[in-house]
Amino acid sequence: MEALDKATVLVIDDERNMREMLELGLAQYDFVVRCAADGVEGLAVVQTLQPDIIVLDIMMPKIDGVSLVPLLRRHTEAPIVMLSARSDAHDKIAALTAGADDYVAKPFHLGEVAARLRAQLRRPQLLKRDFVRFEDITVDVAKREVQRAGKRVDLTAREFDLLVALLREPGRVFTREQLLDRVWGSETAVEPNVVETYISYLRTKLADRSDRPIIRTIRRVGYTARPND
Repeated sequence: MEALDKATVLVIDDERNMREMLELGLAQYDFVVRCAADGVEGLAVVQTLQPDIIVLDIMMPKIDGVSLVPLLRRHTEAPIVMLSARSDAHDKIAALTAGADDYVAKPFHLGEVAARLRAQLRRPQLLKRDFVRFEDITVDVAKREVQRAGKRVDLTAREFDLLVALLREPGRVFTREQLLDRVWGSETAVEPNVVETYISYLRTKLADRSDRPIIRTIRRVGYTARPND
């Protein structure tokens, strides 16, 4: 992003009239606007465009907005502002819990949307890095708090550090020695199977009814956090 007034906004909304209104309206506030008609298209655009900020409708076919947020988070940390024709608290909580940064109820004033987008873009980058998001897991690094699907997960200090090390670089395979160095420190004397033991603790505490593993074992290599297929 070269300048705040030239930020690129990706609008993901299945309603053509809404897309056109936001495209024309936000352009008047000096945003560069790109559009996608559904979540599948939106995911593809994010991977190629890497927008500065995303405006995302909740009620869409194929993939609804709330379900799309964690999928987007695999590819971008750009702020996400949700739009919805429904203004009840449940929708707002669901959107923010999924990883959205703000929520605007329809009907809205374009000036308000533009102001909210600018407010998100002005947030310090350091503040954004204090949150790590992966799938339905949100980690507040500063507060050392973890949630999965909106429910708090209580971890010990070492379990927390191990989880953050894995989630900060999703897809990377860490060897046992690399995790020992990052989490315990190379000078610390530990039991031979301490990494394996703490990986087991994390898996137990992060388990949910869907049986979707967050931490995967790569045989004879190490461990990784990888998106579910």
